[in-house]
Amino acid sequence: MPGPRPIYLDHAATTRPLPRVVEAVADAQERLFGNPSSAHALGGAARAALEDAREYLRGTLGAARVVFTSGGSEADALGIVGGAAARPPGRVLMAQSDHAAILRTEGLLSRFRHHTTALPVTEHGDLDPEVLFGALGSDVRAVALMHGHNELGTLSRLADLVELVRRAAPEAHVHVDLVQTYGKLPVTFDDCDVDSVAVSGHKFHGPRGIGFLALSSTARLLALQPAGGQEEGLRGGTENLPGAIGMQVAAEHVLSHQAATAVHTAALAERMFAAVREVLPEARRLGHPERRLPHILSLHLPGVVGQTLQLRCSARSVLFATGAACHGTPGESGGEPAKAPTNHVLAAIGLDRHAVREVVRLSFAAETTAAEADQAAAVLTEEITRLLQQAPRRRHDGKVRS
Repeated sequence: MPGPRPIYLDHAATTRPLPRVVEAVADAQERLFGNPSSAHALGGAARAALEDAREYLRGTLGAARVVFTSGGSEADALGIVGGAAARPPGRVLMAQSDHAAILRTEGLLSRFRHHTTALPVTEHGDLDPEVLFGALGSDVRAVALMHGHNELGTLSRLADLVELVRRAAPEAHVHVDLVQTYGKLPVTFDDCDVDSVAVSGHKFHGPRGIGFLALSSTARLLALQPAGGQEEGLRGGTENLPGAIGMQVAAEHVLSHQAATAVHTAALAERMFAAVREVLPEARRLGHPERRLPHILSLHLPGVVGQTLQLRCSARSVLFATGAACHGTPGESGGEPAKAPTNHVLAAIGLDRHAVREVVRLSFAAETTAAEADQAAAVLTEEITRLLQQAPRRRHDGKVRS
């Protein structure tokens, strides 16, 4: 017989697609299989459905245009590199704590003779406006910003940062990673003077393999993959129509429940944190104490190896992360964890190599119930207590006591 359904607390990595999304994708696969670029009737029906999805998603952000991509990483690359490549060689600014999808654009940017600078961040993982201002200049061609941090949950001071860019580098392309924020908190182009934002469907109960780059009316981009000229020449290749429709259906649902879900997930995070603090008073919540995403709980657990805790809880059907999925998962299920990979985010906020190993990330969704949170908290605290009891005690001089 199958075991109990796992309690899934890794929604920042990916979310379960809604049943209505699965149905919409399946229906589109069967009924709208025509190529949107074909001139016949089946192509016309597919094209009309694609444009309906595009128009709806464009309206959710008040954008001028929407370019469909394979997900958030491609949207980040197109926004940052495409925006910089449309300008003369210069500097591109980002943060040391940014998602790998942003930081790893450095190689592409260098092909267009742009120099990348990753700026230091605060202890909460966000850019200090003074640090950004000090790095700005007329030679800055693009600035990449994260609105909500995927590991720490910190919300950036986006309006302040964008205002500084517009003042000191008015010709720069401003790109924002909105992957963790879209569907969680209200954000539109009317709220901030940016050029592009990246969104990923599977982060808000949509299908995998689909995302979009939303653009302002004045955004200038160079295509990185022109291919057949689809997406107004900015992203070639036959469009993923079922994915676009599924993403539209998911967006309609999450945006209509956005406020209630934010309250619900924030309460679950506080509930779990309180439970952990009862058995480990030294535990602390990472990220900004006030400016933060409601659904992410990043914890530093002194004396507890996060990967060991993750494996033990996973064996008891409680699933969470020790960092972003892009860092990889060392070790195999049921065994001892291998050497932890370097976590650039935790290093950027000043954690030493011991503290980096003691961090876990739990993330919630509307489907997470209070009962599940309580059950997960019971498992989590039991395993934390066991690991603390098994850990070697340290003397005041720092040496291990046998």
